[in-house]
Amino acid sequence: MNRIRRYALSQVVFEYVVTLNANKILLPDSVIPLWDEALVVFSVQNETRIVTSSGADMNTKKLRYFMAVVEAGSISSAAKQIPIAQPALTRQIHQLEADIGAVLFHRDRKGVSLTQAGHYLYANGQRLLSELESVAKKTRDIANGYRESLSLGISTIHPYIPSITALISRFRSRYPSTQLTLESMLSGPQTAAILAGRLDAGILFIEREDEPRLDYYPLASFRMAVFTSRCHPLIATAPTSLKDFHGAPFIRFSRTSTPGSFDRLDRCFQKVGFIPNTVQECRDDITIRSLVATGMGYAIMPSIMALGDKDIVAYELEDLPLATDLMLAWQKGRQPEAVKTLCQLAEESN
Repeated sequence: MNRIRRYALSQVVFEYVVTLNANKILLPDSVIPLWDEALVVFSVQNETRIVTSSGADMNTKKLRYFMAVVEAGSISSAAKQIPIAQPALTRQIHQLEADIGAVLFHRDRKGVSLTQAGHYLYANGQRLLSELESVAKKTRDIANGYRESLSLGISTIHPYIPSITALISRFRSRYPSTQLTLESMLSGPQTAAILAGRLDAGILFIEREDEPRLDYYPLASFRMAVFTSRCHPLIATAPTSLKDFHGAPFIRFSRTSTPGSFDRLDRCFQKVGFIPNTVQECRDDITIRSLVATGMGYAIMPSIMALGDKDIVAYELEDLPLATDLMLAWQKGRQPEAVKTLCQLAEESN
């Protein structure tokens, strides 16, 4: 039977007649060239499916199961994590292979390993899932009457960086009809959300080499500094070197919160022969600043966070020559129009 269906892809809504046959969707030939990779995402009887122009057909549940097996290292481990019975998971993987028409795993007594085809699917699987999430989000936005939308992550220290607020304010002023959703997040979770399609873009502290699957527009750069309490100093004189902090308690971000910055600091420490006495790891800057202000330890953060603060002082050290870049980031090759607009507004302010 025929039905009218609407799809939102690349900010364009296409309306056309499709044919439903045996729970599969048959597209008119005229529609296929309109889409970058002839990829169709649709839902039939509550089952989300992905179909390519070649006819390969798979649902996202099976694809997620496949990704889980690869990441867990075995079907048995993945079955426990999902959770699902191991025989049922095995059947799902076999069905996915049949749907695609390719063997994805080598199987032996030791377990499973990826075939060349499996490696390719795994490398592109997360992109497919994130595109599905992004398309679903845009479709919901259109259904709610929004002509354009932008979900944007912003650094948790944005209150200390007026340029972030100014950029967002200019965007709202110039494009008031755009539905703008902001979420304050650290760089690690923000990067994961962008890659998963939960965010269109983010304003975060990150270096280009930290995540090659993102594209970037540089917004600013800030020197890293050692923070200490102004009222409860832990050393007698103003520090000039990391060596002045030998044995002193340090409070650090957890690596999952800011992986790139964490690793760069470690490399800097190794270069100068400094071993920090880490007494506490935290997941947010508010907690770290509070602990530093009460004299519980030192922390290394962007120096701009100390501006106008009566409780904290920041020291920029010669043997801590690190700067951290504030970037506007989005998925490589998938820059929404609203993000292009943000880049243009940032360029105008430079």
